[in-house]
Amino acid sequence: MKNVIKVLLCFLAISCMSVTCKKQSSVNNNPPPENDTSLVNTQHLEYLTVPVTFSDGVKASAVYIYADAPDYKLTPAAGEGYACVDDVARAALVYLRAPGFKTDTAIQSKAERLIYFVLEMQSPNGYFYNFLSNGADINRFGQTSINNPEWWSWRALQTLTEGAPLLQSLNSGLAKKMDDAVDRLVTAIKKDLVPLSKDTISVKGISIPTWLPAGSGTDQAALLIMGLIPYCERTNDEAIKDYIEKLGDGIVLMQKGDDTMFPYGAFLSWQNTWHAYGNEQAYALLKAAAYLQNDGFKTSALMEINNFYPWLVQNGYLSGFVISDDGNGIKAESKSTYDQIAYGIKPMVFAASEAFRQTGDKKYADMAGHIAAWFFGANESGQIMYSTTTGRCFDGLSSSGVNKNSGAESTIEALLTMQKVEEFAEIEKSMKSYSK
Repeated sequence: MKNVIKVLLCFLAISCMSVTCKKQSSVNNNPPPENDTSLVNTQHLEYLTVPVTFSDGVKASAVYIYADAPDYKLTPAAGEGYACVDDVARAALVYLRAPGFKTDTAIQSKAERLIYFVLEMQSPNGYFYNFLSNGADINRFGQTSINNPEWWSWRALQTLTEGAPLLQSLNSGLAKKMDDAVDRLVTAIKKDLVPLSKDTISVKGISIPTWLPAGSGTDQAALLIMGLIPYCERTNDEAIKDYIEKLGDGIVLMQKGDDTMFPYGAFLSWQNTWHAYGNEQAYALLKAAAYLQNDGFKTSALMEINNFYPWLVQNGYLSGFVISDDGNGIKAESKSTYDQIAYGIKPMVFAASEAFRQTGDKKYADMAGHIAAWFFGANESGQIMYSTTTGRCFDGLSSSGVNKNSGAESTIEALLTMQKVEEFAEIEKSMKSYSK
């Protein structure tokens, strides 16, 4: 799916983004179970997971980036590697968030081995390399792997700050390593990002911030917020607490339109572009609003959820668009419906779920369930994308139909979504009512 995303990135002019095999059926034809069977099936994730031993002797687990239909052969990303922090860190979250994590040693072990992978990928400057190739060779020079302030470092941050408190009583030594790695990364963030001044520039008539990751990367800023909040809860670091608010201010600046004007309160992702994948700005703002007691952040997040999300659902979803403003109002320069992927659906489910948690308004539970039903046929193709029987999620919908490959990102994003759905009986009921 990452190759498909690169094509979309080029189309939208985005520059900031991102073994022996088992025979498995290529058919995904089961709706969500009506009984008490869990929606979460890690079978395919475990199939994608392979052991790796680093040069210092540390034993860890990696997750293959691609698995190609029809036999689901494990496949690396050409020129990059076969596993990456982007995926492995998210896979660890699946196990860390599992209901049985605190008591099931098998789940704990799976999470720990993935976390060891993440830790091994940290560089001396505090940031993380992304890709692993040829066994345990770290790709230190590739554009999508270099140790710069980029997506994969924020992925690592979120997993390490969320996971360390959970492991404190189970494996204090590992928890200490995680905290130390976070502290090194935060030191780099304080040096490179925190001091940036709150300046703005105009792109195609659209005012954008310059102090976010990649300048105006609200998608990266959202992920950074989600990793920094647990860090602040551990350290009470006032400088980083202020930085979370600064990141939130940048995201709010990138909100365009309103309840009657396109793009209906959407948060642009970068410059004058919006894309669905990784669009976690509303969710991050709701979390920041609760942490900072910032009602403005909550209002802004609900604006997107209340107006833009319903518009997306009613219009069969979009994968991206580019806007401009010549002084006569915002207009869409281009729109793209495909590819639709799990990575674009999960953020909306999380945001609507958090809105339901914070407000108690059942309309958000209905919305979260409606959007989550995309996985079970409530999509443009009418096809079921995630199988509760195999644990596979197809890699996406395109204009030519369903991409039946099932790699790490789609699988993990589907599992994280199903975990979120199962947190709320109201959302699960809604999802099943909208499923085909």
